[in-house]
Amino acid sequence: MSIGLETEATRATYRRNMRYIWGYCAVSWVLAFLWAFVINQPWTATMGVAGTPERNMFATIYRCLAGFPCWAWGTYYYINKHKWLAEDMGIPYEEGKMYPAFTPKRLVSIAMGIAFFGVSGIIPAGTFDFAQFAATFMTVLYGPLEGGFGVALGGMFIRGPIFSGNLNPLTLSSFINDGGIYFICGCLYRQYIYYHTPRWRATFGLLLFFAVEDRMHGGWFIPGVLLGLPINNIWPAYLTARTTTNFYSRPFAWLPNLVLGYLVADALQKYKV
Repeated sequence: MSIGLETEATRATYRRNMRYIWGYCAVSWVLAFLWAFVINQPWTATMGVAGTPERNMFATIYRCLAGFPCWAWGTYYYINKHKWLAEDMGIPYEEGKMYPAFTPKRLVSIAMGIAFFGVSGIIPAGTFDFAQFAATFMTVLYGPLEGGFGVALGGMFIRGPIFSGNLNPLTLSSFINDGGIYFICGCLYRQYIYYHTPRWRATFGLLLFFAVEDRMHGGWFIPGVLLGLPINNIWPAYLTARTTTNFYSRPFAWLPNLVLGYLVADALQKYKV
């Protein structure tokens, strides 16, 4: 059951808990930065060549420090928005009434997100990033819980092991980061885009969603706060990876799927079940 914000006491509790979560985010991100750039020193070969077990271990620690705070913030923020929860249930919002967050309908939609993102691995992302379509589609159409848990759990338990043959929990931890991205993007979409006109959502809303998602996912040229790519590579290997990303995978595999997933999901808002 979500926490009510109908009284001053519950509002004070909400504000206090949000301060704790923001503190947790700040400490985790500072530690992640120090771990990445002071201890690991990705611009040197201190940890060996790209992809060594040592680098994978350090990248996993970094991903957990950077990713899990986004899970905490996105989940707590969303389940305390009662108007959103009522709308998700398809019932009129009544001020002062508490609404459950993890309803049977929500659990089914989260399971759909996990399955959809998981089976997206049937197509290699570097060729046609269908995973980006699935992640954007579930996040925009249903919300951050479906998008975040869908990407993280679907990647770790279906897409990675079954379709990529990856059984290494250290490298599968990259989906912790990816899930964190969609927890945040889903909340921002619902807060700043969802309630605008369809034309606004399809233009400026798409640009806003793209800017946030692109920046957090690593951007075109500079790695984002949640990106562990520099940690797992020595500098020459990182530059090679960025070149491939900038001039092939992002413009031709990633971007079309983000735009298509967003526009289709946004257009289907009033038809979702």
